[in-house]
Amino acid sequence: MALTFTKMKPKKSYQHVVEEIQSAIFNGELGEGDRLPPEMKLKDMFDTSRGTVREALRVLEQKGLVSIRPGVKGGAHIEPANTHAIQDGMAVLIRHKKICLAHLAEFRELLEGRAAEQAATAGTPGNILTLQNIIAEIRAHAQTGPDNWDRFNELDARFHQTLARMGGNPLIEANLKTIHENVHTYFQQFLPFSRQLLETDIDDLTGILRAVENGRSKEAGVLARKHVSRFAALMAAAGKDIA
Repeated sequence: MALTFTKMKPKKSYQHVVEEIQSAIFNGELGEGDRLPPEMKLKDMFDTSRGTVREALRVLEQKGLVSIRPGVKGGAHIEPANTHAIQDGMAVLIRHKKICLAHLAEFRELLEGRAAEQAATAGTPGNILTLQNIIAEIRAHAQTGPDNWDRFNELDARFHQTLARMGGNPLIEANLKTIHENVHTYFQQFLPFSRQLLETDIDDLTGILRAVENGRSKEAGVLARKHVSRFAALMAAAGKDIA
């Protein structure tokens, strides 16, 4: 692997190293699984300090472009293209409640509605069976007389993530995965558990499933958006929306 990096410009510091390695990845000079030269070699290639190289590698790792592995065969390896950075950033916003309920609901309605529409168009018998099994698990859970949202949140997330996966759009899937892994933060604070509300949620999911099963794309999208809107309205009605 013959890499040619541009020498350091003093004013750019570690960012210059980041941009050069980033460009090599985006241009295909560095591919998935490739190992970068050792820190001392990179130091000489960029004519900079070892500390600057380490800082650049730390930034590249945060961006999800490289992984730093320990050991003799370790070092910095190029990661496959992924959505980890997007997901991590969104997770922080949701967990720290930096997104108001209205904005979160609006975003979810767009994504959940589109995911359901695509699932109704692209679903396979195997996908449909997976959704049916999840609904069956939710109904069985309801029969145990739960007193909180914890287990239901897990199953509900699986249902929605399955819909997103069926649609085949990795960006929709990644964003919804992050939302469902973190939205319980809002549920726990703003949505008191009740058996009646749990049954309403089950009815919503069952309706979405039927529309998807029968290939009714528009109906599936409408029902998914109403599902999100219903619970957002319940939380907002309590007068506890956050800015």
